[in-house]
Amino acid sequence: MKRTQLAAAVLLATGSVSAFAATYSVTPLPLQDTARNNFARSIDNSGKMLSVAQLEFNPPIDAEQLEEDTTFFDQFGESLENEDNARQGVFTDVDYTTIVNYLLSNSTSTTGQKLASYRTYATDTQDIALVPGLDQVTDKFDDYTQSVESTGRDSLNGNFIVGDSTALVVLDPYEDEDGDTINYTYRESAQQAFVQASGETKVLPAVDTTAGGFSSARAVNANLQVAGFSTVSFRDDVSDAVDTCADDETRGDRSEGRCLYSIYNGEFAVPRISSYFINSSSAYLPSFVLLSEVNATIWQIDVNGDVISTDTYPLLFEPDEDDVLHYFTYAYDINNQGIAVGEGLTGDRITITRPNSSGRTESERVATVFRDGETIELLPREENIISQAIAINDENWVTGAVLRSQSDIARPRLFVYNLDTQEQHYPDGFFVSAGVTANAINNNNIVVGKADVDATSDTLRESAAFMYNIDTEEFTDLNDLVSCDNPYELIEAVDINDDNEIIANARIKATNKYVTGVDVINSDGETQEVDTVVAVKLSPLANGSIEECEVPEDEQPYERKGAATGLLAFFGLFAAVFMRRRLKK
Repeated sequence: MKRTQLAAAVLLATGSVSAFAATYSVTPLPLQDTARNNFARSIDNSGKMLSVAQLEFNPPIDAEQLEEDTTFFDQFGESLENEDNARQGVFTDVDYTTIVNYLLSNSTSTTGQKLASYRTYATDTQDIALVPGLDQVTDKFDDYTQSVESTGRDSLNGNFIVGDSTALVVLDPYEDEDGDTINYTYRESAQQAFVQASGETKVLPAVDTTAGGFSSARAVNANLQVAGFSTVSFRDDVSDAVDTCADDETRGDRSEGRCLYSIYNGEFAVPRISSYFINSSSAYLPSFVLLSEVNATIWQIDVNGDVISTDTYPLLFEPDEDDVLHYFTYAYDINNQGIAVGEGLTGDRITITRPNSSGRTESERVATVFRDGETIELLPREENIISQAIAINDENWVTGAVLRSQSDIARPRLFVYNLDTQEQHYPDGFFVSAGVTANAINNNNIVVGKADVDATSDTLRESAAFMYNIDTEEFTDLNDLVSCDNPYELIEAVDINDDNEIIANARIKATNKYVTGVDVINSDGETQEVDTVVAVKLSPLANGSIEECEVPEDEQPYERKGAATGLLAFFGLFAAVFMRRRLKK
């Protein structure tokens, strides 16, 4: 019988906690005081982990900029608990939360302070260290601006961290034709790949840096090769727009930087080509990126993080000369032999019926291997609607997901494929029609990810973290490998190192808090518990063993109530506080 979250909660509440047998221990990452939610990203062979903190507590607020460059006080001043103090930069818990939500909701405005929704931290379960991306320390706050969103994606021995970062927000005062000064604030470019080496951050530039270009770094190997993707060419529309911005006569009454921002922030109207991932119904790319070709990119860096060389991998096909659509190849992982894997477009369109939706036409994408300068399609298309390679180990086992129809509904299914022997497997998950998504593989041929645990036809099924052993063909719910008194529900395993240590996302009930980190107290003087997602480390126990946990028959399994695991899924928890304040007038 499977242990349930409710059973664990009952044990904790009654104090009847005992040392149940287990093969893995569970340790939450030390980020609970940083943000309510934090999401697992990676764990390397040194045990260094990356986690993304969402909506951090106590972000810095520039009260002067809030008053002078926004309409906040005109709109919401009367609804604040103490407007006069707020104008001076002194906030109550409620007013602080209201202001933060306002700034976050106006992140695309070209005036006013910008705040990041998420930032990355590195940790070993004891200490934490910010991975700032392209952020910088400012004298105003005597700290980072907290305007830059950084996503660390992989690390090597705790010394090299790669990932993606939004650009630094700049203040650009501009005197318009009427003699009024507009304090523009905007990001200097679109998303940039970065490497942090010995604490110093450097950009991994796109091949084509028109309007700053666009790049993403996903993995780094022992030879300091970084795999990802970047823009390699743009349509003439982008170059023409850049030229317009450079001309005082043609760009209009705005600064050149503000004009360029309109290009890379997506103000183009372009024909979209879908780029949906296996496990997601939507993905966002700036429109100017959709006016480009993006190729899998391998940056060779040195020990200082400086780029020595850059190689790209072409499309799987040659588009017609008059074809103006956006096409790509993406690299998501690379092994120590320098073989990268990912996905690429075929140039064809297919109709896919996803859960709780009618059939829609999408771009056909296939799992790809990037090797010796060639882009190679990995899997046969006969049974797979689309496919995506996510990870590769040093034994040349590749894992990822294929999309297959189950009762006319397309759901992801796990695959493993050996490049040397062409051996391939498509194991079932917890049941035949279960959706399964792989996230990582280690050199012990163990795959981790998430899989459906119920057979409903709903769009969102309950998921659990799994481990799949290629050699033994065992598919295991990681919740069954931890002690029965464990209060965390493991919903997704994100990465695994060669010591079989795992970083995972877990769900737990926690007290609802203001953006200050202070508990929210309702009118009855009580706190409220809300679903929270936190990153945890799973460590193998040398002498552990699996023991069946007993659950009383009248106890029902944990029931999800509106929880979600996406990076920004919990934004509404803070927003709800904001809305309550607006209505209270």
